[in-house]
Amino acid sequence: MIQQPPTLFPEITNTVRGRFYIVAGIISVVMAVASIAIFWWIFYQLDAVAAEKAKPQADLLRQSQSIYVNYVYLPTDAYITAESLAAMNAYIAANPQPQAVQVLKGMNTAQISAYMVSQVSGGLKVDCSYCHNIANFAQEDGYPNAAKKVTARKMMQMSADLNQNYTAKLPASVGNYQITCATCHNGKAAGLEPYPIEIMNTLPNDWRLPLNLDYPGGLVVTGRKDISNAEVERNQFTMYHFNVSMGQGCTFCHNSRNFQSYEIEQKNHASIMLQMTKHIQETYVAPGGRIADGIMAGKSPSCWLCHQGARIPPGAAQPGQVPAVLSSTP
Repeated sequence: MIQQPPTLFPEITNTVRGRFYIVAGIISVVMAVASIAIFWWIFYQLDAVAAEKAKPQADLLRQSQSIYVNYVYLPTDAYITAESLAAMNAYIAANPQPQAVQVLKGMNTAQISAYMVSQVSGGLKVDCSYCHNIANFAQEDGYPNAAKKVTARKMMQMSADLNQNYTAKLPASVGNYQITCATCHNGKAAGLEPYPIEIMNTLPNDWRLPLNLDYPGGLVVTGRKDISNAEVERNQFTMYHFNVSMGQGCTFCHNSRNFQSYEIEQKNHASIMLQMTKHIQETYVAPGGRIADGIMAGKSPSCWLCHQGARIPPGAAQPGQVPAVLSSTP
């Protein structure tokens, strides 16, 4: 057996080793503390930067929610050019009282411009030049988009009509929300598709709401044996459309033990909305409708057009945000 030679000065070796461990430990602790401190310093710096970046979005969200229900708002300069804004400000300064106003009566130029920016341009996310000649906002014809200005007026008249004759019938407990541009357009200039293929699912692609019926009562079956299979299928298709459009089940409107009853208030609300949808079809879409030309581009209305899977339509205006002349209480 080979023996190790004795260590010279064992007391010195142990002392050095002990000091080494102490120094190494101190260095490790310092590095660990420094690493943690650097990590949190970087974290808070990045968090501050993120918070600063998020502030405009948070402000926009608050501004949006003060006007609309669940609507994605954008900064004004995201869709209105600096040239248009400058032209609008110059027009307001030159014409404190509006020129050629046909619908928004009782408002001054600044009030009309504020509504146009937040709810017309904001609802369609388009520039002022989409409808106006920004060199002269009061010009009626003789420029490329003059026809769109005419259509926009009809749309405002339609909104006023629907608010005053249909949403006004809904109780205040529903929220007193108002129809405005964003309710149906939701940021799309051409408006939303009333029957997009992705929500039809098991429905025939050419199915439409049965707006030839009278409401309330048009869809009542109540277990009668003289009702045809076609009528039952029509009702089933309609109820499926309601479910998808509003994101609600049958019992949102119905007493599951007595489907024919009207004890749940939402069933009465649904009847009012069906009356409104039928009115839109007959007045603004059907050939010979009162102001049908071009206003709905031939699209038949649907529940999805406004609700888009939500109980309260995204883009519905909060109470008091729509100009009085367009609201349910003009």
